[in-house]
Amino acid sequence: MLRELKGPVVLITVFGLSVAGCGSAGRQSPAGQSPASAATTATGTPGASPSSSPSEDEKYVTGAFDYLYPDSPATGKDPVTVPLVGEPWRLAHLADYGVFDSLSRVVAPAEDDAWAFGQTETWKGAPFALRWDGWQWVRSALPDGLKGSVVDAGSAAPDDVWMLAGTERSSSAFHWDGVRWTLSEEFPLAMRQIEVLDRTHVWALPAEDANVTWFFDGDGWRRTPLPGGVLGLAIGATAPGTLWAVGLSGEGPRQTTGVFRSDGTRWTRVSLDGIFPPDDESHYLRLENLVTGGEDDVWIFGSRAERPGESGEGESRSLPVAAHWDGRSWRAVTVPPRWSLREAVSDGRGGAQVIVRPADGDPDAVTPTTAILSLAADGSSSVSTPAVFGGRVSLNALARTPEKIWGVGAAHPSAVTASASTSAVHVHTITP
Repeated sequence: MLRELKGPVVLITVFGLSVAGCGSAGRQSPAGQSPASAATTATGTPGASPSSSPSEDEKYVTGAFDYLYPDSPATGKDPVTVPLVGEPWRLAHLADYGVFDSLSRVVAPAEDDAWAFGQTETWKGAPFALRWDGWQWVRSALPDGLKGSVVDAGSAAPDDVWMLAGTERSSSAFHWDGVRWTLSEEFPLAMRQIEVLDRTHVWALPAEDANVTWFFDGDGWRRTPLPGGVLGLAIGATAPGTLWAVGLSGEGPRQTTGVFRSDGTRWTRVSLDGIFPPDDESHYLRLENLVTGGEDDVWIFGSRAERPGESGEGESRSLPVAAHWDGRSWRAVTVPPRWSLREAVSDGRGGAQVIVRPADGDPDAVTPTTAILSLAADGSSSVSTPAVFGGRVSLNALARTPEKIWGVGAAHPSAVTASASTSAVHVHTITP
């Protein structure tokens, strides 16, 4: 089941099989259970503070099949037991839902309630959902009529969860009321983001070049304009009447990105107080992401990119940039240049956790290995790497509760040129 694209496959020996059946981490799936229906258990309770000497049954997780460990062929896809490695991120769930399956979105409305969404195959697979019940991640049914893949998700409460799904041409918004999923709205174009502040303030942002967003007020959806001439790239809300956006304005070589803020009646462009060098003939600022943690906690992320030559040929280089709004002023936060910034989440204490990939990673890698960059508003930073025994981890999305941060993605064979994946969930316990 392993496809080799280039270079040798590194075979991995899995040990610890004798502990299967010990404690929570050793629960076995029923004999003959298919990967699509197998549920694996978290090792211990992620919300609890990690002990300095974990017990024996907290050192393993059972759930990976032979796709990740090809040298340990499993009869009938029996799960293997994987030793836990790494701090502060710990593996919470590892299971196959297809040969090239992966989790792409996660939302956590409560400590004992979270949702993760993924795809059973990279290109032609079907979407699937997992739900955290406070003890383990289990497969959960998606609504009938869902087309395409799950694009984004958001929540305000366990009985107020939103999911955005769609194709390249259309999208749908589904709502979970604590009992069932229902279709809320169908959009005539592809959407990229859903932002949920509370039950009567939900926004959906198009993925195409559009200067509108859709707003849900508790009764229904309506189109609402973005600032004149601005194409939205990311949105975030900090209060019922306060909406932030990162967007493109202008045309052609004069096109620039900026930050905009709405007080509920009109949009204004936000001054960044000159914290970044101005655009010139050789470089320009490209803001791509925005994360809101509160009125005094807004993060923006992007890059300062090199303009391509007149011929349009050659490789343009860029350096990652980030800045934080503390309610009074903006401050640029230094990002190590080796990283390319991806998804981010506020840590609830004025900082941010950002999924990063090596900017100069192996060009032959099927899927790059990711790390987590912790940024503090005072400018300090640190890097940690979610890991899996005998393989590599690539995370796609993060979600935070007061006590933990969830990261979802996939585990891959250690050989970067080998194409296979196993859905994975990691968790980071927040120190009080």
